[in-house]
Amino acid sequence: MSKKEKRSVASLLKSFDEVSFFRLENLIRNIPFFLFLVVLGIFYIWNNNKGVFMEREIKTTNEQLLEKEFYFNSTKDSLTQHSRQSTVADMVDTLHMQELSHPPYTIKVEHGEH
Repeated sequence: MSKKEKRSVASLLKSFDEVSFFRLENLIRNIPFFLFLVVLGIFYIWNNNKGVFMEREIKTTNEQLLEKEFYFNSTKDSLTQHSRQSTVADMVDTLHMQELSHPPYTIKVEHGEH
């Protein structure tokens, strides 16, 4: 085993003192950068949560739209079925009315003939 493999954790922590980045003066000087990273992280988390919320909302809206589309199509089919001439003739026949055998015509009244 070499000397590098035998180094303990304590010796590694002491070696951090030798790195200029971890000195107290440098850490204090980099506080604005660390705060910027914290704000950036908070913004990233907020944006991610908002995206997930919007995705769920879009999915719910699409499901509701699909349900309304099915309801519209069934109502339209029902209206089409009930407005066919044969269906209307059957409904009128139950009221003891008859279908017209000739087309309707307009009655014109001359002036003064009320």
